[in-house]
Amino acid sequence: MQVKTFSGQTTRSVLAQIKQEMGEEAVILSKQEGKDADTRWCKITAGVERAVDEIQEAETQEYAAPSGWSRWHEEWSELKGYITELVKPRLQLHKLSPRQRLALEHLQRHDVEDSVILRLLRPLKSDAGMSILKPLGDQITFKPWGNEWKGRVHTFIGPFGVGKTSAAVRMALQLRKQNQAMRICFINADCARGNGRLLLRHYAQLCDMGYYEIRDSITFANTIRDAAKSYDRIIIDMPGLGLRDSFKEQVEHFGLHAIRENTYHRVLSPTASNKQLTATLEKYRAVKGGSIVWTKIDEACTFGTIINTAVSTELPISAFSYGSGLKGTLAPAQDVMLWRLIFKNQLPGEYTIHQNA
Repeated sequence: MQVKTFSGQTTRSVLAQIKQEMGEEAVILSKQEGKDADTRWCKITAGVERAVDEIQEAETQEYAAPSGWSRWHEEWSELKGYITELVKPRLQLHKLSPRQRLALEHLQRHDVEDSVILRLLRPLKSDAGMSILKPLGDQITFKPWGNEWKGRVHTFIGPFGVGKTSAAVRMALQLRKQNQAMRICFINADCARGNGRLLLRHYAQLCDMGYYEIRDSITFANTIRDAAKSYDRIIIDMPGLGLRDSFKEQVEHFGLHAIRENTYHRVLSPTASNKQLTATLEKYRAVKGGSIVWTKIDEACTFGTIINTAVSTELPISAFSYGSGLKGTLAPAQDVMLWRLIFKNQLPGEYTIHQNA
């Protein structure tokens, strides 16, 4: 329900405002009248369900892919592969310095896609002394998780088993570490699975944070209204999507479009293949902004997918999650962490950052 308070001098003038802006279907929720000096005033709070439906309809329109989109996307991917194969013989890698060539070969062994390699070649050819970290840094952005993320609501999305719940708890603890007075709560939308449900509730109680469960748009609307009054940050843990599940239907089921300011964090793991990550991101293609959180980096053997995803989505990396337990297993993302991970196989917790890699 969309709720708004209108003010005026008379009840009739206020009702006219409500009718003009919200229509005939508006419901009067409360009314206050009074008099200040010689001036009378009237305040009426009204709500309407249809307005929310219209917002949802307008925002879900972008989820509808054009006719033949999947086939076109598949053909374009094949075409890019053919173009890359044609370009490879003309790359003239001999013009690179030995150090640059070794770095590119290392990236290729880490499954960095040829399209990304091509982006790195041009600036490297122009300067034989240039470090490969310079063009890499130009292609990848970082926004470390913490108080800089000002939005109140943060929603974690991604496939089943990727570690969304653990990452959400760790990121909440990181916020609490930076600001002891910050009030944080979790909203669990993944109530169908018992283990994840019990885990999140247990950690919320253990960390002195709020905990709610939602099953549909009605319980969500009530929950988000109550949580907004009591908490500075609201973290929503969403269920994963099956093979035939639609993110559009999931959003509509829970009524997430009712939140005007909602930051989505895509939780991914480099243990997945490039193809799997592409398919996962395609499911969430309509989500704008937010960040990428990389989990289970201690379980991966190559890390090129982190670079490929950052370049293709142009989304910032906000955090790296690794290891078991809650303490010392999450690091707000910095460029030096990725460089050490790629070129030295060092996890963020294995060193102290005091200089660039």
